[in-house]
Amino acid sequence: MSDTTTVDRLRTVLTDVSYPADKGQLVDHASRNNADEDTVHALHSVPERTYGSFDEVLDVVAVDQSREA
Repeated sequence: MSDTTTVDRLRTVLTDVSYPADKGQLVDHASRNNADEDTVHALHSVPERTYGSFDEVLDVVAVDQSREA
């Protein structure tokens, strides 16, 4: 298991999030949208705060550019 994910995976599982959203809401949406374990784990690793947009989430989540979507 990894603490990294991909931008495509994040975009897919967070597509229906209404921002602003806190860390718990992001993890909940990802889980309900059948996110893989690595993506859920990566979201659990972000700082506890409110995020105003997908781009703000992307700024803090560990993204592995070398992984395939």
